[in-house]
Amino acid sequence: NDLASMTGKFHLAEDWPRAVGKPGRAFFNVGSPSPVFVRLSTKLNGEPTMISGPLEIGRDYAFEAKLKARIPGRHHMHAMVNIKDAGPIAGPAAWMNITGSWDDFTNPIKLLAGETIDTETFNFSNGIFW
Repeated sequence: NDLASMTGKFHLAEDWPRAVGKPGRAFFNVGSPSPVFVRLSTKLNGEPTMISGPLEIGRDYAFEAKLKARIPGRHHMHAMVNIKDAGPIAGPAAWMNITGSWDDFTNPIKLLAGETIDTETFNFSNGIFW
C-alpha cells in the first residue's frame, strides 16, 4: 500500500461569476472514480486542513494531499475544490498506477480507549446486515 502525494497550485479568479455561490465554504478534495486512496493529510498554503472553510476570491493557493493507495489499478485523478452552492471545480488530471493487492490494504487507527481497529474491516458484518 504505497504512499502518494498530490501537489499543485490554484487561483480563484477575480472575475468570479455572479450567478455562482461564493467560496465562503469550500473543501479541497481529490476526485477519482472510486475511493482508490485514503487521505492521510491535506495542507492549503502550508496549513493543515481536513474540513471545509472559507477561500478568498483573487487569492493563490498551494495544496498538498498525502494519500495511501487502496485499490490497485490505473486511476484518473483530479485535484478539486468543492464549493457550497457552486459544486465541484476539477483541476487538471493525471493517471496514477497502483500496484499490489487490495486484500493487503489496512487502515488502522487507535481509538481514545487505546484499542486499535482497522477501519477497512471494522464492523463489516453490521454493514452487510443493514
